[in-house]
Amino acid sequence: MQETHTMQETSVDSRTEEGRKDTTKIYFFLVAIAALLATNVYFYIKYKNSGDTVYELTSGKVNMETEIDRIEAELDRLSGERVALSEALQASRDSVRVGITRLREQLAHNDLTQGQLATAQTEINRLKGEVARYAEEVGNLRNRNTVLRTERDQLREQVSSSADQLATLEEENTDLEAKVRLASALKVSDIQIVGVRERSNGKGSQESRARRVDKLEINFNVVDNPLAELGTHEVYMRVIDPNGNLRMRDNGLFEVDGNQIQYSYKTNIEFSNDGKSYRIDWIDPKGFQRGTYTILLYADNTVMGQSSIVLK
Repeated sequence: MQETHTMQETSVDSRTEEGRKDTTKIYFFLVAIAALLATNVYFYIKYKNSGDTVYELTSGKVNMETEIDRIEAELDRLSGERVALSEALQASRDSVRVGITRLREQLAHNDLTQGQLATAQTEINRLKGEVARYAEEVGNLRNRNTVLRTERDQLREQVSSSADQLATLEEENTDLEAKVRLASALKVSDIQIVGVRERSNGKGSQESRARRVDKLEINFNVVDNPLAELGTHEVYMRVIDPNGNLRMRDNGLFEVDGNQIQYSYKTNIEFSNDGKSYRIDWIDPKGFQRGTYTILLYADNTVMGQSSIVLK
């Protein structure tokens, strides 16, 4: 009986020991699982952070390259402006281009750190400021050029207007001079033509028969004209014979209204604006013939007057 009891106690102790061993195994198993989970969590967090960092670095590089492209495009646009840049502006533009080249070289490396990217971003911001100032200066130059072009166009209009006014004044002055010249020209108030036969005693008598006429005597008075120049005036005479031909002696020419024409005879008279009478004697070198002779007198490049005589 006692032995049976002892065997039973031994069996219970054995099972108790086995239970303790199983508990220990479970504990270590749980500890191993926990350690494995902790390791996995550690590496997950580590590589996740590493991946995020790579993504951030890559994204930052792309954004910076885009910003640099925009800066360069704006610089190219401003460089295309037709404005004369000062040396300072040219130096600023060249400095920005050097900075852009340097940044592109830096961003071409794949092992940039956050610190290097931050430095690059600072440089990009500086370049933005430089381009903004450059754009402002170019805008000021463009506006100044616009003002200058407007002033130039206005001056051209004023010069053109002045030239037109000057041309108009010159034309008016020319017209006025022509009117003054015409108004100051000598004019005949009365003209009489008679045929004269010269006697052997030196005296002459009026004659109307052509074969007996030795000369034509042209008597005329000049209209008083305060505008006319006092002193010597050349007087030209044209004689048209009964056949309508101009009688000429030396093929001389004179000007009338801008045209050169021939005359039959010329002489000088002294004009004193006192109603004085004048006389011109003319002899036909071919001899007088029957018919009408027309006499035209000219002075100061215009017609003084005319008259006719009929010889029988």
